[in-house]
Amino acid sequence: MSTQEHVYFHSLRPPPDFAAEIAPAVGLTVIRGGNGETFLSRPLPESGAVGGELHVNDLADPGEPSFLDVFPLVLDLGITAGDRGRQLAEARALFTELAGVCPVAIALVRGYDFLMGVADRGTGLVWFPENVTPYAEHRETWLPFRPDPIAGSGG
Repeated sequence: MSTQEHVYFHSLRPPPDFAAEIAPAVGLTVIRGGNGETFLSRPLPESGAVGGELHVNDLADPGEPSFLDVFPLVLDLGITAGDRGRQLAEARALFTELAGVCPVAIALVRGYDFLMGVADRGTGLVWFPENVTPYAEHRETWLPFRPDPIAGSGG
């Protein structure tokens, strides 16, 4: 299980370009890493920061299809101060803000194991019941909310 939350984006834009588009709308700063990485960060009200690396989703596996395979970008999200409960709360809060401004479909996953929410311009923000996985076992729950693969994305 991942110790981070993950926000998936239904976009083929390169991470730096996509970050520059969405970051200002939710108060995130874009930071370029020394090896070309794209990081997003914003301060938390009490202390610390929330953010992480925005990168290409390289975990898509045609052998084990999942809800997440159609999302070309992913933000690995964590916090610098606080515990797992606070991280989850901050991830939900940021995701809710992104749902209101993001021009593409997005999904929030706790660790890599549980699909928490999805949002797009057509359906708005939808929260899933506890313990819904993004994998085949819960396909009937998430399939109506999964965007179509983007041509050229391999998803």
